[in-house]
Amino acid sequence: MKKRFLLLVTLAFTFTVGAQTKAGFDDINLSNNSVKNGSGAPVSGKFNSGNIDFTNTYQTNYGGFWSDGWAYSNIKNDTNSTYGNLYASYANAGAKNSQKYAIGQQGSMMHIVGADAGDTLKGLYVTNGTYPALTVKNGDAFSKKFGGINGADPDFFLLIIKAWKNGLQSNDSISFYLADYRFENNALDYIIKDWTWVDLTSLGAADSIVFTMSSSDKGQFGINTPLFFCIDNVVTQNDTADFENLNLAANKFWTKPNTSIRTTYQSGNAIFPSRYSVSSFGDYWNSGFAISNKIDVQLDSGVIGYDKIYNAVISQGADSSSNYAVAQKDARIILIGNAAGKQVEGVYVTNSNYAYLSMKWGDGFARKFSDTDFFKLNIIGFKNGTATDTVLFYLAQNGFIINTWTWVDLKPLGNVDSVLFSLTSSDVGQFGMNTPGFFAIDEFTTRDASVGLLDINETLQASVYPNPALNVLTIDLPRKYPSAIVTIFNVMGKQIFKQNVQGITQVDFSNIDAGVYFVHIESQSEVKTVRVVKN
Repeated sequence: MKKRFLLLVTLAFTFTVGAQTKAGFDDINLSNNSVKNGSGAPVSGKFNSGNIDFTNTYQTNYGGFWSDGWAYSNIKNDTNSTYGNLYASYANAGAKNSQKYAIGQQGSMMHIVGADAGDTLKGLYVTNGTYPALTVKNGDAFSKKFGGINGADPDFFLLIIKAWKNGLQSNDSISFYLADYRFENNALDYIIKDWTWVDLTSLGAADSIVFTMSSSDKGQFGINTPLFFCIDNVVTQNDTADFENLNLAANKFWTKPNTSIRTTYQSGNAIFPSRYSVSSFGDYWNSGFAISNKIDVQLDSGVIGYDKIYNAVISQGADSSSNYAVAQKDARIILIGNAAGKQVEGVYVTNSNYAYLSMKWGDGFARKFSDTDFFKLNIIGFKNGTATDTVLFYLAQNGFIINTWTWVDLKPLGNVDSVLFSLTSSDVGQFGMNTPGFFAIDEFTTRDASVGLLDINETLQASVYPNPALNVLTIDLPRKYPSAIVTIFNVMGKQIFKQNVQGITQVDFSNIDAGVYFVHIESQSEVKTVRVVKN
């Protein structure tokens, strides 16, 4: 098996005798113990009430968060002063005791549409959010208590409203103090709690309104006061945005649209599509491939969980590489470049940690596998939309569950332009397969030219060490070879070193980037290619 792998590598990087390309995923940058699954892109959304559109942006990285614009809510909580209570109005309801209202943050913009576009807004109701109001009132780890220790500090929290029309800002603006501690008589200091009407007619005709905030509490990185506020009943000439038309369950909020982020990862001459879904039910990797180097592998029954889907059951890629791909049921690889329409050599396959543990121990949804159970990977080749053939590989069968990287020969698929991976299991319930539908692949190897394996004889005897390498890579050429040409390529096929060597040669690896490299040694018509990892 190892011999076969080295022959494939030789074909990929000699360039003179044939060409094969491996999708090993180490050409895709990942930080340590991380994953790329399509998330990370911002999602733009909006909601509409009355004749106004309220836009927002939701970021899908770092677990997902509302990054700008508007949210809407019906949460009632005027006591929780933490960020977790970001979506509650301090008035503990909407304006005029309605159910729903909107929350804005720094720079939020609303767009006037329909019959009211370009007209003068009459006004809107404003109040504080519970989170900023209680922060102003009591202070927290980041923000001061307004008024200071003795209540005499002239603090303020200000909302500034400006109008725009046809891309031009109005000369006028409206200032509304959400909190004001600037009075000589401290008894007059206040924090807005009730819904308060703000007249906007002085702004004149507008097609958009922008809200910014200012505060007396500033630090090294800007304003310390949480920059959020609430609005309701935005009255235009012909309608009112009261947010009651928007659907919400009890005590909920909305910050993100229902959408999918589609992305692709390229490695070698193959494209690996991925889709990440954003919805009110949560954010999740929806389909296709995720690129991972996660190494948290614990095979005891106490750590079964969905968070293990991005872990291969073995704590590294094939042949000790760092990166690999995790796939879901019905993931499809698309061949590109010289590989499109040609034969696929094969791929390394193993179980995901999550599926392995589920089959080994059982969980809340899937049963513990017995000797009669199976988990089968069906690998189907396609060309021009028509299936060519199928290769079957059992991830679990006859009481054995795969826990190592295993080479799967895909040449029987013939000439293909895409490869589909489908999963079936003996553990099927009311809603389909109970076994977690995930597995891992690495070193997906395609053929770029018509030269076959038998055209190459890898007979050169040489040692390359250490592997992984850090600062120095040693090439030990036996005495029977007077000299050899050593060429080193990165995973993209770019040459980074070439030299005629004799005996023992040390190559400086200290200044090259961490990753995977291929050392090709050729002497007297004999060749050898070694895959080296640089730490």
